[in-house]
Amino acid sequence: MSTEDTPTQRLQRRALAIFDEIAELDPAACEARLQDLCAGEAELLMEVRSLLVADAGATDPFADAPRWGEALATQAATAAEPALGRCIGAWKLVGVIGQGGMGAVYAVERADGAYTQRAALKLIRASADSQAARERFLRERQILAGLQHPNIATLLDGGFSTDGEPYFVMEQVDGQPIDRWCDALQLGLRERMELFLQVLDAVRYAHRNLVVHRDLKPSNLLVDGEGRVKLLDFGIAKQLVEADATATLDRALTFEYASPEQLHDAPITTATDIWQLGVVLHRLLSGAHPFGLTSDTPVASQLQQLEREPEPLTRAAAQTTVEQAALRGGLNPAALARALRGNLAAIVQTCLRRDPEQRYASADALANDLRAWLDNRPITAVPLSRGQRARLWLRRNRGLAAAIGAVTLALLAGTGVALWQANEAREQARVAQRESESARASLQFLTDTLAAAAPEQAMSTEVSVRQLLDKARIQLGQHKLRPDARRSLQRMLGTVYQSLGELKIAAALFDAGLKGAQPRDRNEALALARDMDTYAVILNGMERCKEVLALAGQVQALRQRFAPDDEEQRMRSLKTLGMAHNCMRDYKQAEADWRAALQIADQLPSPPVVEVVEIHNSLWLMLDMQGQYDQALALAEKGLAFLDRHGQKEGTPVRVGPLRNKATALFRAGRPADALSVMQQAIALQRASVGENGANMAILYNDLSFILKDLGRYRDSADAVRRAGQLGEAAGMGPAEAAVQASNLADALEMAGDYPQAVQGKQRALDLLDKAGVAKDDPNRRRVEVGLARALGFAGHFDDALRRMTRLREQARTLDGEDSMPYAYATWQAAVLAKNMRDPVAGIPLLQESVLRWRKLVSPEHTVFTQAHRIRANFARMQDDLVLAESEQRAALDRFKTTQAAPAGLAVAQAEMADILAAQGKQAEARALLQQALPVLRAAVLPQEINRAAAEALARKLGVD
Repeated sequence: MSTEDTPTQRLQRRALAIFDEIAELDPAACEARLQDLCAGEAELLMEVRSLLVADAGATDPFADAPRWGEALATQAATAAEPALGRCIGAWKLVGVIGQGGMGAVYAVERADGAYTQRAALKLIRASADSQAARERFLRERQILAGLQHPNIATLLDGGFSTDGEPYFVMEQVDGQPIDRWCDALQLGLRERMELFLQVLDAVRYAHRNLVVHRDLKPSNLLVDGEGRVKLLDFGIAKQLVEADATATLDRALTFEYASPEQLHDAPITTATDIWQLGVVLHRLLSGAHPFGLTSDTPVASQLQQLEREPEPLTRAAAQTTVEQAALRGGLNPAALARALRGNLAAIVQTCLRRDPEQRYASADALANDLRAWLDNRPITAVPLSRGQRARLWLRRNRGLAAAIGAVTLALLAGTGVALWQANEAREQARVAQRESESARASLQFLTDTLAAAAPEQAMSTEVSVRQLLDKARIQLGQHKLRPDARRSLQRMLGTVYQSLGELKIAAALFDAGLKGAQPRDRNEALALARDMDTYAVILNGMERCKEVLALAGQVQALRQRFAPDDEEQRMRSLKTLGMAHNCMRDYKQAEADWRAALQIADQLPSPPVVEVVEIHNSLWLMLDMQGQYDQALALAEKGLAFLDRHGQKEGTPVRVGPLRNKATALFRAGRPADALSVMQQAIALQRASVGENGANMAILYNDLSFILKDLGRYRDSADAVRRAGQLGEAAGMGPAEAAVQASNLADALEMAGDYPQAVQGKQRALDLLDKAGVAKDDPNRRRVEVGLARALGFAGHFDDALRRMTRLREQARTLDGEDSMPYAYATWQAAVLAKNMRDPVAGIPLLQESVLRWRKLVSPEHTVFTQAHRIRANFARMQDDLVLAESEQRAALDRFKTTQAAPAGLAVAQAEMADILAAQGKQAEARALLQQALPVLRAAVLPQEINRAAAEALARKLGVD
């Protein structure tokens, strides 16, 4: 890229730099600083004044730069700042956080009494409210609304004040810039890189949502008291889908962190953020700016220095002060330079390449290399020499390296190279002999084990797979086998136990079978990698998530080392990585891993069937969790069709997962009868191929409980959940999975009418989620919390229920958006709570909004719309509008008869219609309906269940037995 500028270009760049520094100052300070910076240069002064005039009046201040010619004659007086104590929207101004030319950021607190909350409010000052300023401000608010990530400051509210000033409210981050925070705690290099990975998580999330930040710097990367990074200030961010996304001249850029393309009118891409991340990384590691800039460097000097090549990281560290080096884990400058030499320096250098195409292709790639550095694995930034790879291997395998080193020294100190070569030949012969002996020993072990299946030894004509396995596991401890043969057999047995759902036994076998395992060639390495994949599945089922993530990294490194160009192996690694990220609740990254794996599978001529189905299953679960039910059902059908194409017909155990997915998707779509039929097929197939026990059967029974509950078979549903809990506990189920079981059992108990037990069950589920370390904003946890609020409402604890439900609904609005399934679900449950509280004034708007949201998410046949007619009829009955009540209730009854409605649900609707008819004096019709409804309700639910209790009271009044 050429950096030769004409005199006019240099003048414009200097003017732009001065403009950037003064544009947001108040008029008096702006003029004083303008005169100081231009220092009598009339042409420069006129150019800057032209920029100021254009900024004040144009939609896009830089769209027509060559024609800016008018000088600024006067400055408008600065409007008075809003007084503290003023209310804007629902927020009261209680303090000033920061000032700028566009306006100010205020500390605010909630003033409408809905709940207590402190936040930060950004407001455009009236005197700065040009069209350009307003568009930039509103663009930031729109971008923030679309970004929901734990490391990005959350947008809470927004709108216009009574004076027409645009504002938005975001969470108030009480923290320090990342560089100051690291220095204050004197963090070492590893701790700094672990913290920086949080920054990369936020940036790559923004990039996946097509947003380039363009102003990444320490002051926009705050770290709170819990050590969590928050990315702020999307004021100059651009969405890549915008028509002007490649525009580069933006007055809000910060020159210390500006990329070459920002300074040279080149297209802006995600590579711009990579450059800025490199500058921040350089400062965090070395304590110095890569171009020697500080906040006091004059603008003209900044521009000159930014045209040079960046200072190498190690050189900058060697030249830093003793005090700065000591802040990085107590090092001195020389030690710091040595620590940064090699891969860290290469990572920073790759970020700071002047050509955008030569930088990291994505924030993910940068994050992967930093993780590789943390794990002492090779990085992708630079090709490593054989010697460099050897040094990394030695650091990862110090014990084995020491042993090898001792043997090597002994050989070289002996009789020379000739003797060494002779010894090498004899050693190869001994290895071949050992492998032959190992194979014979393994074969003898399997022969002895299979002999246990003979009728004369088993004392039975039938021996189950489980009995054979248990016998083999016992005999494995008695046979004399070589360590490598024993490890191989342990892993083999562990794999079979895992397929039976016996996770604790399988984990113990794998733990022993992987200790000391070292592959000698490609075939051994890939076989070992597959065993490690299986062990990761086992650990995932036991929720040992950090171990899963570490193991996934080891598997990926093993395959990259022995099969770098094998796409099928890369697919397998992505599968395991996706599982690890999902276990760590990094759902976005997990979905990206799995979709990338499926893309590879689609290109393979003969894809591995089982692995592809497992990826389908995992991605299906992700879509289901996100409420994308139509996509989930389509993916389940696609998985079954894939099996058909590859010869996996009916009766094949691998079909259990896709059948379960289809059944659950049908249930989500409001088709419980169809769902029950498919789920029964899945359970029957699992029972026939594996047996009644294990974690997989626990999952199937858990899902069955949902379907039975929706069909009104509440007691059967509770029994299914209890069975799932027993199976899961026996198989080594972790606390998060136990929480699911507890929550589902609470749902069944609530539907049956045992409200106190339902409340206790939901609270137990939340306690288990706390034990599992599930975050407060996790979507699954929030769903359980909504269930607790609902159960409290049924139990009559209305104040507590209303407080919780209001908070959870607003949380869903903030985290997920108003068109999301979590918000629709919370709004629906709030309407049900209002019905139970007999509050139609609050309930009717909630019901109307809920129906509006659900229409965007599910098909018109969904049962939620049947129930909506019921709830509306209830509200009309409360308001004594019997005509509307009867009309809505008849609509509900008609839908019950044409959809797959639960008999108990139909009975509830019939009893409610009887109440409406009785209020109209139609006693005979009311009695007839009650006579149909009561037997069903009495069989399905407990006497205290609210719908049955109301029906029984009406029956006594009408004289119905």
